[in-house]
Amino acid sequence: MLELRNITKKFNLTGAKEDERTALDNVSLKIEAGEFITIIGGNGSGKSTTLNIISGALKPDEGKVLLNDVDITNLSEHKRAAYFGRVFQDPMIGTASDMSVIENLEIAYIRGKPHSPFKWGFSEKDREFFKNELKRFDLGLEDRLDQKVGVMSGGQRQALTLLMATMRNHPTYKMMRRDFALFGEQDQAEAKRQFDEFFSEEKNKLDERIKTIKNSTSDTQTKKNEIKQVKDEFDAKIRAKFDLTKQILLLDEHTAALDPKTARKVLELTNKIVRENHMTTLMITHNMKDALAYGDRLIMFHLGHIILDVKGEDKNRLTVADLLKMFDDADKKAEEE
Repeated sequence: MLELRNITKKFNLTGAKEDERTALDNVSLKIEAGEFITIIGGNGSGKSTTLNIISGALKPDEGKVLLNDVDITNLSEHKRAAYFGRVFQDPMIGTASDMSVIENLEIAYIRGKPHSPFKWGFSEKDREFFKNELKRFDLGLEDRLDQKVGVMSGGQRQALTLLMATMRNHPTYKMMRRDFALFGEQDQAEAKRQFDEFFSEEKNKLDERIKTIKNSTSDTQTKKNEIKQVKDEFDAKIRAKFDLTKQILLLDEHTAALDPKTARKVLELTNKIVRENHMTTLMITHNMKDALAYGDRLIMFHLGHIILDVKGEDKNRLTVADLLKMFDDADKKAEEE
């Protein structure tokens, strides 16, 4: 689903040759849909640079970034925002301090979705949706929708940022068709045909169900409720099959600045959200225990190279002592060279 192909990124290219630093050196990586990858490595090993290149915050000097075999190397960070969610180490990043919780959530909700710049406001439906989402965090945020984010604790802000990064923005059907054609695993014409065929079949079923409801002997309010329910079911079916928004989550040491208790809660919530939404996830961490406890696959960076890439039973057999030895061995080898 996501591929880095022969990525090289260097810094300080305008200074003296000895000041140049190679952050990534011809790195290639394939990430399958739904994989939860933990990433470890020392400072300057290339971890955050990798996430910056994936998100579009940096462009590689060489190589390509592909999403479902589509080259997005030159696609701006802004345009990638609908497909990538990101949470940073600093809880202050990712939210607007002077805005309320609900205002921050609304911004995340409409990101990448067409909307009028002159229309601002929250429907009761939005408010209930946000409250239900926040309840999962068990931090009381659902009762603080109108509170300014700036007065919240770091853990609360990071939990809010996590929700914003994983919240789907419910694109229009037209947008879903476009994106499925662009990022689908088949050619664009075939993807559009598949979308149109599925949509038409489900729409015909919906129309028949609505017709049956209208011809029933139920009272008016019951009919309205039943029609709303079948429309919601139709919408859910289409989105489950074709909504590609926020499919990839990038976590850059997102619990490092939190106290141990809050960090544990945010990690557990992260795992829950990732699993429930089948999100492809890359999580950088300096905590070896967390690197082993979470995710399906473990990658270790060292001096711009991937020196370990394991999953399944190979990952499960590793210990913290094993990882520390690998770090030491890599450092010794680098010194010898």
